[in-house]
Amino acid sequence: MTMKLNPPLSRNRSRRQRKKLRIAEFQELGFTLSAELQKELSRSEQDVFLSAFLDDVIEARGLAYGGGVDFGFVSKFDRGSATEEDRQAVKAWYASRPEVKETTVGDLVDCWHEGPQYMA
Repeated sequence: MTMKLNPPLSRNRSRRQRKKLRIAEFQELGFTLSAELQKELSRSEQDVFLSAFLDDVIEARGLAYGGGVDFGFVSKFDRGSATEEDRQAVKAWYASRPEVKETTVGDLVDCWHEGPQYMA
């Protein structure tokens, strides 16, 4: 288990510091993805599923994905934030798959810091 260290918000910081900390105008957003599958997939079926997901949605939209078939986190590959359109594209792709029974796409959250005080 890793502990996130959140920088205090009360300081006046320069643009360079805000950029390094990824706060204020440099905040980066991502979202969780969880899915309930129709049946458990074999290792080769999981590989095919994830490969298609990465090719069709993640790489095509310039995103990054960490996780597996049934749970993960999506963020922008380079600096920046995932968007509402990215959330909808991921949800639509999962919903179109026969292997998936139900999909839940989380709200956009800060990728680097925890707590409501960091949400814009």
